[in-house]
Order: sequence, then C-alpha cells, then structure tokens
Amino acid sequence: MRTTTRAWFALSLLLLAGAALLHTVTLLGLRDVWPALVHLTLFGWISSMIVAVNYHTMPVFTGRDFPYAGPLWLQLGAQAVGAPLAAGGLLAALPGLVAAGLALELLAALLFVLNVLLLFARGARRGLPPAPPPVPGQRAVDRLGTRATTAAGLCLPLALALLLGVRLGLVSGAWWLAAEHLAALGWAMLMIVGVAGHVLPRFSGRGTRGAAWARAQLGMHLLGLALIVLGLGFGWGRLFAAGGVTMAAALALFAWTIWPTLRAVAARTQLITPTVKEYQP
Repeated sequence: MRTTTRAWFALSLLLLAGAALLHTVTLLGLRDVWPALVHLTLFGWISSMIVAVNYHTMPVFTGRDFPYAGPLWLQLGAQAVGAPLAAGGLLAALPGLVAAGLALELLAALLFVLNVLLLFARGARRGLPPAPPPVPGQRAVDRLGTRATTAAGLCLPLALALLLGVRLGLVSGAWWLAAEHLAALGWAMLMIVGVAGHVLPRFSGRGTRGAAWARAQLGMHLLGLALIVLGLGFGWGRLFAAGGVTMAAALALFAWTIWPTLRAVAARTQLITPTVKEYQP
C-alpha cells in the first residue's frame, strides 16, 4: 500500500473521530452543530474513506500504478484543510470560512478526477496483468461498474460546486439540500454500486444476476438521482417524490442484482484414499 493511501485512511479516521464528537454534542442537546456534523460525515469521513479505498484497489484492478505522487499529496492536503474548515465555518456561522473550506474540498475533488485520469493515461503497467474475471460474463458487469464509479466521481465535484454556489449567492439555498442528496446518493451510493459489481464476484466466486440486471439498476439509479436533485433544487415536490420512488426501486434492484454474490461457493471436497505400503527393511 502506498504511503499516500495510508495517509488517506488515517485522514478518514481522524475525520470520523471529529464527526463522532459532533454527534455526541448533538446528543447533549446542542442542535446547532447538526449542519457541521452532516458535512464532516459526508464530505469528510465518508468521502476520504472512498478515496482511500479507490487508491488502494484501482491499481490492483487496472494493473497500473499512479504516475505522480505530487497531485495525490496536493489532494490530500486540500481535503485535510478544507473539510474541517468548512465544518468549523458552519459551527461558527462564518460564511466566508465555509466558502473557503468548500473551495478547497472542490479542489480536492477535481484532483481526484485528475489522478484517476492520470492512472489510466500514464500509469506504468505492472509486471503481471490484472487477474481475469472469476465468473462468465463478469467483464460486462465490470464495464457497468466502471460507469457507476465514473458517474460517482463526477457527482462529488458537482455537489461541492453547488454548495459553494449557495454560499456565494449564485444559486438559491434550496440547492444546498439537493447537493447533499447528490453527494449521498450519487457520489457515495454510486461508488458502492460500482465497487460492489467489481469486488463481490471476485471475493465470493459467484457472479451477479448478470449485466442486464446491472444495466437496468444503474439506469434507474441515475434517473432517480436526477429527479431527486432537480426536484429539491427547483422546489418541485412531485418530481422529488417520483425520484424518491425511483431511487427506492433502484436500491431494491441493486440488492436483487448482487444477492447471489453474497453466498460464497462451497469448497469442493475430494475423497482421498491413501495407499499404505508395507515397509520391509
């Protein structure tokens, strides 16, 4: 594991501790910390952990190594400063501090996209190629998983741009909640969908229900996400409700699609009949 990847895991755990502390404060009755808690949880801890997992697994699945350490460290620094800064600004009710933190988080999100592109474009190939898919038809599921993670990677900077736009007065405050849904159901959930499609069949030795189910699930997820975000942003309640129903169906379809992978293949036992030869000195 690269040093930068270890640093991302460490950062995510530190942000988790901060979010847990804020949650404890809310349990004591101080409800004003709730916006900071949500932000530090979603854009701090969860986002940093997703980045850490990606940076650990992507070189394995692609058979490539990240070409440059500089952008990785720059992204880590922007995230390490930006997430606590934005949360601190929400706690202190200082819009300028929130905007500065969001700008740094947006920079970190854009650097994440850049680092992934650099991995595929200039990453040096490892000595051995990636392991072949363990089950028939997995390559098609892998491609859909890659589409899901690609969409997730685009949702994060878009969500942060919307949050920053709200703080700068460029868009209405309704887009703040829309951006949080975009981060939770787009960035986080689409990343889970994509990674699950790649990883679970390899861990269990069983395939999903197939590419057709995965394709239908991804399409329904993207449709539900768009309806939810637009419904919240523009204040269209019926559109938001339709998006909620669509998203619920998409998540149920996700569970249905990956369910076979949750049962590991039983190890085959082979009857061995030892041959005993009489020893004669």
